[in-house]
Amino acid sequence: MLAPMGDRSHTVPRIVARFLNRALRGLQAPLLSALLLSLPARAGAPSAPSVSEEARFVFSWKGIPLGTVTLAFAPGARRFTYTSRHVHTRSGHVGQRTREVALVLTPDGHVEGRASVPQSWWLWRGPPAPGCVTGREELSGREGPHCVTAVRDGAVEGTMLGQPFTARYDARGRLQGLEVGESRFTGVAAGTRLRPPPDLFVEGVPVEGTRGALGFAPPWPVVRRPSWVTDWRADEARALAAEVHAAFAEKAPGAADWSDTGEGEGGACLAHAARFAARAAARGQRVALVQGLLAVDAGPARPHAWVRVGLAGGGTLDLDPTSLDPVLPGTHLPLALAEPGAPAVEAGERWLALLRGEHRVVRAR
Repeated sequence: MLAPMGDRSHTVPRIVARFLNRALRGLQAPLLSALLLSLPARAGAPSAPSVSEEARFVFSWKGIPLGTVTLAFAPGARRFTYTSRHVHTRSGHVGQRTREVALVLTPDGHVEGRASVPQSWWLWRGPPAPGCVTGREELSGREGPHCVTAVRDGAVEGTMLGQPFTARYDARGRLQGLEVGESRFTGVAAGTRLRPPPDLFVEGVPVEGTRGALGFAPPWPVVRRPSWVTDWRADEARALAAEVHAAFAEKAPGAADWSDTGEGEGGACLAHAARFAARAAARGQRVALVQGLLAVDAGPARPHAWVRVGLAGGGTLDLDPTSLDPVLPGTHLPLALAEPGAPAVEAGERWLALLRGEHRVVRAR
């Protein structure tokens, strides 16, 4: 997610992978540990029984897709399996890591030998009934109350181990979407071709053409100036970008990237953009966070984040506090704008459309 100085075409995937690996280790939201930190399948384990039902989800944080999870159930063996695929790096090599864990369930859905219900199972084949059960995080074994407090219009609200969640269901009562804080799980229809999310960071999005401004085909409209953006002086905004840039001694992924204010000693592009927005707000200014793609040195386009500032007279100014490089049509391609502190719903939907291959990245001829 970070495009530092120098040869960014090579450093982007490596730094993004470090960013994701650190972040995934730090996530605390229920179901995330089960999804992204599952134990690897053991060598020599018996082959899986035939599966009668399977569901696939894309996991994203602040709209950015980080991986997929597949839930499967084989009724004959009462075996419930989830498999996660996410960005992983080892010895400087970036790739996709697959992890899997399987649990045997009793006829009433409890973990065999326990009085608890796997939390992802509890959510998947729902909607859960109002009230509380003892849920169990599949990886850590942590157990505690999982409660439904409201059911309305195909949606369920409640808490898992004290953290609020909202789950949405289809007409069959199967989970279609889950929101836990900034984290979101989105169901993928059976038979849908979906590029693995790690490919966005490892391989990037191919760019058709070698010269000209970047764009999407078919085109994607992006609001030029959202209603919440305030007027600001360009020189003051540029000065803040320089201040934020200089504040990060280490331009590498860190905890600051997972903070709404971007505070911390080291951080990637998310941290730079968030800190700019927070410090602008402290000055009475409101800006837009931009999620998009960065393409340099005739290479592929990879996820990046920057900010958009409003100017007097209705104009706008895009700034990249991570690198301080100019934001140009030939290098930066906006995907969607988000209000600081608000869910990046549109960005999430568009990232998924890219993964499904519904839009391409092209250069104007």
